[in-house]
Amino acid sequence: MKNILSSVFLVFTLLSYGQNSVSGVVSDENGVPLPGANVIIENTNTGVSTDFDGNFEINAAQGDVLAISYIGYTTQFITANGQMGLNISLQLDNELEEVVVTALGFAAIRDQQGSTSSVIDTDDVIRSAEPTVVNALSGKASGVRITRSNGDPGAGSTIRIRGANTIDGSIQPLIIVDGVPLDNTTSYAGGNNITGGNGGVTQGSRLNDINPSDIESVNVLKGASAASLYGSKAANGVVVITTKRGQRGKAKISFKSSYSFDDISERIPMQSTWGQGRSGVYGETRAESWGDYIPGRAGGQDAFKSGAYFLADSGRTYQAVDSKNSKDTFVEENFNSVFGTGNALQNDLTISGGNENSNYFFSLGHLDQDGVIKNATYERTNARLNYEAKLNDKITLSSKMAYTYTNSNRIQQSSNVSGLMLGLLRTPPDFDGRDYKGTYVSSSGAEYINRGRSYRKSIGQSSNQSYTNPLWTVNEQESSTRVNRISVTPQLTIKPTNWLQIITRGNLDVADDKRTYFFPIGDASSRANGQYQEDALDIRNSALDVIGKANFQLSDEVNLTATVGWSYNDRKYSRLSGNITGFLVNSSKRTTALNTSSEASTFDGFKTFRRSNRGYGILNFDISDQLFINLSGAQEASSTINGTFFYPAADAAWVITEDVVQSNIMSFAKLRGSWGQVGVQPSAHKFETLAEGGFGYSTYSDPLDSNLFGGGFRLDNNLGNPNLEPEIKTEWEIGGDFRFFDDKVSLSMTYYDNIIEGILLDVSLSPSTGFSTQYGNYGEMTNNGIEIDLGVDIINTNDFSLSGAINWSTNENEVTDLYGTESINLSPGASVSSRAVVGYPLGVLYGTGSKTKADGSFDLNSNGFPQITSSPIVLGDPNPDWRGGFSLNMRYKKFRLNAVLEHSQGGEFSPRTLWVLRRFGTTQETANRLTLSQDLVNYRGNTISAGTTVRGNVQDFGGGPVLLDENWYRTGIGGGFGDNQAYNFSIADATWTKLRDLSLSYVIDTPAVTNLGLSDVILTFTGRDLININKVDGIDPEINTKGVSVAQGVEYFTNPQTKGYLFSLTINY
Repeated sequence: MKNILSSVFLVFTLLSYGQNSVSGVVSDENGVPLPGANVIIENTNTGVSTDFDGNFEINAAQGDVLAISYIGYTTQFITANGQMGLNISLQLDNELEEVVVTALGFAAIRDQQGSTSSVIDTDDVIRSAEPTVVNALSGKASGVRITRSNGDPGAGSTIRIRGANTIDGSIQPLIIVDGVPLDNTTSYAGGNNITGGNGGVTQGSRLNDINPSDIESVNVLKGASAASLYGSKAANGVVVITTKRGQRGKAKISFKSSYSFDDISERIPMQSTWGQGRSGVYGETRAESWGDYIPGRAGGQDAFKSGAYFLADSGRTYQAVDSKNSKDTFVEENFNSVFGTGNALQNDLTISGGNENSNYFFSLGHLDQDGVIKNATYERTNARLNYEAKLNDKITLSSKMAYTYTNSNRIQQSSNVSGLMLGLLRTPPDFDGRDYKGTYVSSSGAEYINRGRSYRKSIGQSSNQSYTNPLWTVNEQESSTRVNRISVTPQLTIKPTNWLQIITRGNLDVADDKRTYFFPIGDASSRANGQYQEDALDIRNSALDVIGKANFQLSDEVNLTATVGWSYNDRKYSRLSGNITGFLVNSSKRTTALNTSSEASTFDGFKTFRRSNRGYGILNFDISDQLFINLSGAQEASSTINGTFFYPAADAAWVITEDVVQSNIMSFAKLRGSWGQVGVQPSAHKFETLAEGGFGYSTYSDPLDSNLFGGGFRLDNNLGNPNLEPEIKTEWEIGGDFRFFDDKVSLSMTYYDNIIEGILLDVSLSPSTGFSTQYGNYGEMTNNGIEIDLGVDIINTNDFSLSGAINWSTNENEVTDLYGTESINLSPGASVSSRAVVGYPLGVLYGTGSKTKADGSFDLNSNGFPQITSSPIVLGDPNPDWRGGFSLNMRYKKFRLNAVLEHSQGGEFSPRTLWVLRRFGTTQETANRLTLSQDLVNYRGNTISAGTTVRGNVQDFGGGPVLLDENWYRTGIGGGFGDNQAYNFSIADATWTKLRDLSLSYVIDTPAVTNLGLSDVILTFTGRDLININKVDGIDPEINTKGVSVAQGVEYFTNPQTKGYLFSLTINY
């Protein structure tokens, strides 16, 4: 018997060797115990579940790995070592639809939120074939409007959330990346203004520095209550981006290579039947194409004048035309010389992995893009390392580091005689502009090398081309930008108990932006003698957050999560510019030796310093898992304002399906409401009246320039204002979230209403004050709107799934006060401008129009033509009546089909390119040739007899048919420049429909692939903007000449939009 007992004891000892008891408590990130959580020894069936208070105890051998899991949370892994009293905090799984990321970077259950937000699927962003993050968001969330500057590679875009929320400042939302604000400024300063305030090039949005492949989640916080913790930075809403983190296990490697083709989206119909000249007569130096009828020419070779000539670099000789005989036209040749098929190659490598105590995510990406305009380029290199280490049970350290390098060259555009589209579209159809550069030889034999040849200077007889040849624009000019950017975000999380965590999070964001603008001798306008400028932009942003978050169980039915924090932010911006005008040598070398005289050089510097800090607190009440109440407040101090300002907010969510509503059809229902205040900081250094240098007085017959007399200083024309306050937006919203048929159908509806008070503006002062303007809190504006999101999971089986989603939104905006100012011009220099006018939506189109009678009919002159107004009027509203998006996702076995359709209904658009080209006579609209069937009067009052063949159109303005000929389009009020035009006829319907994305993928995971050690291979084809339906001839109404700005609905010789086709290969290891 003794031997038997000894043997049993020995066997038990052997079996239990190394077994130790491991115990602890499992809670969520707020310290709330999680009953029923699973604690399992990895790769076994041995495990336990936590009790009601989250406690567990399990026997595990030293070195065993415990997997702790709970539905809706990320599984955590711990190596057993006989630990007792472990505090294990599980994090919400951000991949679940029910989880959103708050403004502070915390994951939260969406069903418990009283404010509105939209979650954008990361796969949709990556799959969109958009190389930039901003454009990839189009059509994917209600109330979010993306306005693209143009189709140039890397060009910036404007994000509007619930309409416009300020007038003079930026309307871009606050971008939060990994819990800290990201600088997303777009600067048009410095050399971008060489070609005028409405010229230049489109600059990029700094949000485009992020590689879309690095993004884990995108959340759009729309309501003021969700964003109030950021005080004066969050009036325009918040976009919260979380980058990827590593996952436990062996290293996972993924490589993706994408190649895309881009084409111009649409073209303006151009005419090829009427030659250069006026009044039906050919004229070689004329700006217009109202010349002779090309098919009616004699044919054969032109007759040329002797004397001066142009020897092109190609070896071809050009002489001045004496008699125009040739019927040749070159519309397509000229277009194809500067436009082609763009392409982009993007390669992305990611490596991730980790163990129970640490994880890492590394990515390396490179994009090389050539635009549809030749020599328009965009290159971006990204490197990212996200690392997280659990130092012990209480302390976690993480760091997210990102480096971005971008190098781009963009093409001059818009109201700019050096711009591409202006020079191209004004070129007569009978001028061949392909030989754009060479040597001009005068009649005396003098040679002038590197001369430009354009249609108004057909043999290069002047160094000023008047309108720069488009080939000169793309080949000889430079407008390049090179950016190096580094962002580092370290974070230390301490959890001394299971109910408390303390987070210290910092960020350093440094960017050096070098820009070069070069116009060689022979350009147009003031740049004909050569101009060279370099800008050095230096941006430094630093931030520090200290956050404490604690959970309290106030009773059996009430839990409280309390958060307190303090944030510090420091922003520094500086720009140093150097300019040389008038080269002494005709060279394309970028060097200051082009002209070393002090008179030819100017230097300009600009700096701003902003510093702010704020303290904030949040109380989240959970009452019986049915009623969720959130109260928050932020007290902010800033260097741009006096004193401190408080931003309160409150929201509540009531889940009525827990008790009130019981239905087999409705699986979830929540009613919600919120109220909050956010703001906009004043611009820097507006407190006091500053001094300025480098000024001049041009009203004298002999203008005075202070730089020519040793420099000097004077008081600035803007009177300082020591009483500046932030703009305050007060917003409330109500809505509901509903799900039906076991969550297969989801519906979200929201109504919001806000008022923005104390809007910061520059207003005019009486001359007796000695100042021209003062910056202050003078404006007021309102917004209200409706947002609806509908999602449907139609079918979901192992082999087939089909789902769809619809979003719809409307926004009503009104400017209610401008402190007595008639209007504020948001796009200075344009004949049709985007303005703020009291009683109208922000951005209305403004310019001279046609006189009307009380009944709305035209007030016609004696000849039956409209008459222009004596002063500008509101011509239209560019804001859409409503916008919507539709997405479809289908899976069949290994195939995936995804599509996104976006529609914008209503609003007006001013395609001034088409209007001005009427004057120049180059579009198909002006090419009509007809024989009159009756006597008609033209704009000049001349009667044209029946039977006469004329160039023009017939129209009835209400007084009978009249003839629209050259006198209407070129010299009348029906086409041209300035404030003497009937611009109401230039306004178009801005409605459009676009197939944003169409994607087809196939997953290959056959043995031939897996035997190579690969997980799978994915082949994808994506089409971007393949369908573009609108009511404007040849111009995309989504385009915006003013780039990233408050102004909208204006277009003037803007570089065109594009459509694209992308092929990608993804290899997952």
